[in-house]
Amino acid sequence: MDNLLPKIPRNKALFVCTVCLLSLIPIIKADPVLVYIECPNTNLSTTSTYAPNSTYQTNLNTLFSVLSANSNNASNGFYSFAAGSSPPDIAYGLFLCRGDVSITACRECVIFATKDVVERCPRSKRVTIWYDECMLRYSNVSISATLDTGFQGILYNPENFANGTRFREVLVEIMDDIRDRASSDHSGRKFATAEANYSLLQRVYGLAQCTPDISNSDCNTCLQNCISTFPTCCNTLQGARILFPSCYVSGYMSPEYALRGQFSIKSDVFSFGLLVLEIISGKKNYNFYQDGAAGLVSYAWKLWTRGTPLDLMDPTLEGSYARNKVTRCIHISLLCIQDDPGARPSMATVVQMLNGDSATLALPQKPVFVDWSSTGSNRIEEVESDQSTSNQTSEKTVDYKMLGWMTSPIVGNRISHLDA
Repeated sequence: MDNLLPKIPRNKALFVCTVCLLSLIPIIKADPVLVYIECPNTNLSTTSTYAPNSTYQTNLNTLFSVLSANSNNASNGFYSFAAGSSPPDIAYGLFLCRGDVSITACRECVIFATKDVVERCPRSKRVTIWYDECMLRYSNVSISATLDTGFQGILYNPENFANGTRFREVLVEIMDDIRDRASSDHSGRKFATAEANYSLLQRVYGLAQCTPDISNSDCNTCLQNCISTFPTCCNTLQGARILFPSCYVSGYMSPEYALRGQFSIKSDVFSFGLLVLEIISGKKNYNFYQDGAAGLVSYAWKLWTRGTPLDLMDPTLEGSYARNKVTRCIHISLLCIQDDPGARPSMATVVQMLNGDSATLALPQKPVFVDWSSTGSNRIEEVESDQSTSNQTSEKTVDYKMLGWMTSPIVGNRISHLDA
């Protein structure tokens, strides 16, 4: 119990600071973060596409409406439906929300997905799309209560654990635990998380989930297929996601260590500073690219050095905020995310900064990860792809093999749970 006492002031300061900030700025909900999409090549086969104004499109629109309507009352974060009565024009579909997100976050993700997916995969008869918060599937063949490992998505953080042998021991312990508990989950969610010590100050986290419509045995099989992929794809990497249509698994290092490569008591300060930037901009740091800056932190720093910090503000709030207060919040957030933990203010100091408009603030130094874009590994770029047809198509591609992926689940949870 005594060990908990020193943590109380920091946690209380974080709460007070958050309340102060939210009293200045309305909460802006960022769009769900795209993780992976399986979209058949619609240029090669007319059997994988539907015609505009066709019966299948009508049924698909009905399916999306039903899924969206039921996203608010799906107690286990899952719902499936079939729209239409005559094959092959029946539209089968389902959604699965991550087991630890709020009902509000689930609903918003599903509604967003039903609109986003038709833009990313126009006229496709079957698509599976994953976001941080939810997954959406639809097809012209039945997909309900059926184990599907027909394709696989793999995302990973290219950074390695220093002690690979120790990590593999921890990974086996965590993966066996979450596989067994998710596949025998009597709550109806088929969801499990676990964590274990990698070292004295570093922990490894794992998460597993199956669609609740498959049997416990099929869930166990699906998760085991995910887990068996780790040695060949990801081995000692600091984070990975293995995605199948019927299940997925994540193994990753604690965010405090992943961000810095070392533990720091100022980790909560850094997280708060990043949260401030996300609230102000209405964007998430993960998978952000704008004006040559890869990552929200890089973009905020770029605007600050230009002398135009208010360009970060969500444009939908134009005219509804005090410019000096928002500028001060951005200034404080940049102080919180400085590269040197020792240069970051304490949470108690942050509270004083927010409460005192007249107090002079120090000039912020270069933040963490401001040079992400220099490697080019996380840029979004236009590429020309020849799909063995006479038509060339330009498409957006994202390389997810970046360190920024590691922070996404943590930041995403904090934002989605603010309104839970």
